[in-house]
Amino acid sequence: MISFDIEREFHNRNITMIGVDESGRGSWAGPLVSTACWFDFTKYKTLHSEINDSKKLKSSKRREIILSLNNFVKYSSSIASVKEIDMYGLSYANAIAMKRSIFSLTKELKNSQTHKKKDFCIYIDGKFKPDFENLDNFLKFKKLHLDIYSVKMLVKGDSLCKTIALASIISKETRNTIMRQLSIKHPSYFFDKHFGYGTKNHINAILKNGILDLHRKSFKPVATIYSKKN
Repeated sequence: MISFDIEREFHNRNITMIGVDESGRGSWAGPLVSTACWFDFTKYKTLHSEINDSKKLKSSKRREIILSLNNFVKYSSSIASVKEIDMYGLSYANAIAMKRSIFSLTKELKNSQTHKKKDFCIYIDGKFKPDFENLDNFLKFKKLHLDIYSVKMLVKGDSLCKTIALASIISKETRNTIMRQLSIKHPSYFFDKHFGYGTKNHINAILKNGILDLHRKSFKPVATIYSKKN
């Protein structure tokens, strides 16, 4: 089981620790979803006992965990659109989605007396640190003001840190819900089955029905099909 060691350390140091993870990097269609998450460590024993890496949980269990969350858990989910993925590239679009989720959550937390004078530490699942400073300069608004933040990467963080694991669960279910809704609009693509990933059924649906605006044309497999169709 994943421990609470990271959360305990920052609680003892009176630092607000936030976990961040995303869903949809490898998908051929639909948005990226990033979630930033925080919970009150003094109540950690009341959290669902099966919080884990979202990939290790069935959808029904992920939904059960999300429905069990109380108001001592705060989170924000944000997206990077297909247009942004194609325009800026996957890594930059992913950083944009993460920045949005972190900005929204930190803004909410800093409005409370509990966090107003605390430093923040942002733990992100993965190996490569997003260039948030560059994003601040590029996007020109809703700046994170990174001088008061400490951003750390944690490889396989969703298997090592409860907060990141919870963020991964929320991101995956949020994105899956989006793809289920898109499947209602585009039933012949079966987005509710493969959620946009490059399965055989998805490839066959694209070959039969063509490319949608929902497809990431910057991805090589989609771009190849798209070029053949045009």
